[in-house]
Amino acid sequence: MQSRFFDFGGDTIIRADQYIRLTSDRQSQEGWLFSRLPLTATNWEVSPDLVAPYPTFYLRGTANLTHPSQIEIEFKIHGQGNLHGDGMAIWLTKQRAQTGPVFGSVDRFEGLGIFIDTYKNQRPGVVFPYVMAMVGNASVTYDKDHDGKENEIGGCSARGIRSASVPTKIRLTYFAEKSLLVALQYKAENEWTECFETASPVPLPSVSYLGFSAETGELSDNHDIIAVETNNKYINKYSSSASSDQQQQAGGDDGGTTAGSDGDGNGGAWGKGKKKGGGRQFRQEKERGSWKWFFFKLVMFVMVVGGAYVGWTMWRASQRGRF
Repeated sequence: MQSRFFDFGGDTIIRADQYIRLTSDRQSQEGWLFSRLPLTATNWEVSPDLVAPYPTFYLRGTANLTHPSQIEIEFKIHGQGNLHGDGMAIWLTKQRAQTGPVFGSVDRFEGLGIFIDTYKNQRPGVVFPYVMAMVGNASVTYDKDHDGKENEIGGCSARGIRSASVPTKIRLTYFAEKSLLVALQYKAENEWTECFETASPVPLPSVSYLGFSAETGELSDNHDIIAVETNNKYINKYSSSASSDQQQQAGGDDGGTTAGSDGDGNGGAWGKGKKKGGGRQFRQEKERGSWKWFFFKLVMFVMVVGGAYVGWTMWRASQRGRF
């Protein structure tokens, strides 16, 4: 399967009619999904727009990290049993498409990592699952033994985000010169809970790749990505609306192809799907425009032919008058 926009690797399984599964509910798995195109933006938001059974990834516009931007992701963490782990991560980093020890991706990364940690190691007084952010400079190591306590720039407890009864989503809104705002949806649909907002700017590499990864150890879970959307933002940071200039489907130009993993854990590109909402509306509007143009040309053709016929009839009548 091929895509111009995303690569996958490790134990990731692609089922374009349902989900992108970074890890299955099995021990000792690692998987990742990374964009091929960088986000060259200063302000962005990542947000999930599509819902199974029609999940597919869209790069909505080209996030310009110099303007307010937003990314929204719909995901699902679920599995069997009462004990589970370890969690998943969202990345905006210079590095891409590598397996490693930090929720399935590399340590000593350069950029931003958002971690949804479902297993508590040594962090007294903190309720898990826990969502936190870390900024890496290519030399700092993630404090895995203490669940990132030494690295955290912001975080919150999110009890109930695993196996939630409503679609679980995370929204990242980035203001390059100001702050990073992270909000969650897991209590009720369309009810966003602010997780944290940084008090100072979050430095990012000038070229950052959007990625997702997950890992399991002795405990396990399914870690699924359902949908992703990125937008440039020129709105109030608490607004739920998103603006975009253009839209590109990660699966390619056509929809409907079901994708699967290559079976041996090697990296590859993934297939195509269909989008509910914006993509369908765009196609409908395009079709309506095509029909209007067709009828316009038909009317013009009839008018030209009719005019020619009337002119020819008048000319023939004048010729008969002469003779």
